[in-house]
Amino acid sequence: MLGVRRKSWVSIGLLLLSVSLMAAGQLCMRRGMLDFGPIDSPAAFANLVWGGIVAPSSIGFVWLGMIVYSIAILVWLQVLSRMDLSIAFPLMSLSYVLVYLGAALWPALEEAITIGRLAGTALIMCGVALVAGSRRR
Repeated sequence: MLGVRRKSWVSIGLLLLSVSLMAAGQLCMRRGMLDFGPIDSPAAFANLVWGGIVAPSSIGFVWLGMIVYSIAILVWLQVLSRMDLSIAFPLMSLSYVLVYLGAALWPALEEAITIGRLAGTALIMCGVALVAGSRRR
């Protein structure tokens, strides 16, 4: 019984790590894109790609975000090998909460904290609690 519990805690820990890394990756990519500017044409996209290859430091936060996000995917594969997808995937919505909080708290991102966004975040957390509390019968 203890072995099963330990596996569950490891799975939950991996899930939370993956969610956190995905949120961090998204925040870093957003920060980098604020520096880069809008991609409003094929030429702007080409500049992003070419600049990232020729001068990676020109989009450092974008690269950092992609690396962190890639690590999150590797951790997510571990989660998928241990948990039911019907439980794990809905819990990924915790990343919405973390991204919202991170974007609101990271001054460089200049995201607003609003009643509507807070209410939406609370609803997501309620949904996560419902999914996390469900058991397979």
